[in-house]
Amino acid sequence: MNGITVIAILMVVLVILAGFQKRIPMYFALIFIPILAALCLGYSIPEISTAILAKMNESMSSGGYLLLFALIYFSMLTESGMFETVIGALTRLIGDRMNVILLMVLTTVVALICGLTAQITVTFLIIFPVLLPLYKKYNFSREACFILAQTALAIMMIVPWSAGAINVSVVIGCEPAELAAAASKTALCMIPGVLFQYVYFGYKHWKKVGSFKLAVAVETEEQKEESGLRRPKMFWPNLLVFLILMVGLVAFSIPPYMAFMAGALYMIVFNYPKEFGKLVIKAAGQYVNVLLMLIGISVYLAVFTDMGMVPAIGDLLISIFPEFLMEYLHVIMLIPIVLIVRFVPSRVYTTLYPVFIAVGAQFGLAPMQVVSPYLVNMALATGSTPFNTATILGCSLLEIDLYKYCRLAVGLQTVTNLISIACGLLFGVIALP
Repeated sequence: MNGITVIAILMVVLVILAGFQKRIPMYFALIFIPILAALCLGYSIPEISTAILAKMNESMSSGGYLLLFALIYFSMLTESGMFETVIGALTRLIGDRMNVILLMVLTTVVALICGLTAQITVTFLIIFPVLLPLYKKYNFSREACFILAQTALAIMMIVPWSAGAINVSVVIGCEPAELAAAASKTALCMIPGVLFQYVYFGYKHWKKVGSFKLAVAVETEEQKEESGLRRPKMFWPNLLVFLILMVGLVAFSIPPYMAFMAGALYMIVFNYPKEFGKLVIKAAGQYVNVLLMLIGISVYLAVFTDMGMVPAIGDLLISIFPEFLMEYLHVIMLIPIVLIVRFVPSRVYTTLYPVFIAVGAQFGLAPMQVVSPYLVNMALATGSTPFNTATILGCSLLEIDLYKYCRLAVGLQTVTNLISIACGLLFGVIALP
């Protein structure tokens, strides 16, 4: 084991340990632990700074600016009461038939439909402000809302225009549509996992309440005070602008940050020309937490990917893996994917795909057979890690604690992942030599 490998392992272990303490914010641990690791590898401060700034600029251009304007827009849209009005109409339509099963199925269906955007962050921005009033109204677990939505979105990552399908298709040298067709079988194997989640959350509710019925929560004094920001007369204009922006994102590929920038400007001018200051400050408070985590993740990724750690980890994996199990490497590494991605960014893990492909080729497996199962299961795994910007955003939108959510999600998504793998092996979807 060489020095780079030892330092890489120590860095990951220290980051994991940092996640269990509460004295130092996680984003500072993600910043300073990798910098110390890079210094131990012999890199100079200017070299480290150059790599970090490049990764930070990449992260900001891909998600940072989008989140800034999206949080301002959706914060104001939520305050206006538009989503609550939609949910109110929906609940009146359903009447007293609403129960925990119907709510969970509704969450899955909404996430599947909106998942056609193939952008998890954008989809969260669309569905969580809509679903939050519903989950608040019936006082049901918002962690359940997140986990159910993430699983549905993982299934939808098989569309050819998803970032996952495009990136993986480049690795194996095929068309995204070809990869999506192969991964669609894996997506079907995720359905029993969705049913498992229904059973789990349904049982938890039954144990707590004694039935599957949902009781309407009592409005708090804080919610009553916020009602002064409601804009019921602007419901139809706000809904129309919202739908126009969504169509622009999906059908005309308008850059998301531009769409939400326009939406934020509309809300300021036509809904809150006098109150926009405090609403922007409120949204900025959410954004600061997201931004700091985004910076921390960027530093972690820069050191991991640009300073020789990924090849070192790949070489270590091959050297310690038992030879008689080598032909099953792609399956064995799929089993702990949720646990691994909980502490190692998914972009680091995906750099090991060529290793899996090279090993699989020795046993007659095509690159498509080796990697296609990872498309859906990797998307599932990214839903239980604080190293994923979308997870931070989702917790912010649903107003839940990030680390409490991750502790629950990592267990449930691990079981969901194992169920999908078992189905894949049972029905021959996951190829074996």
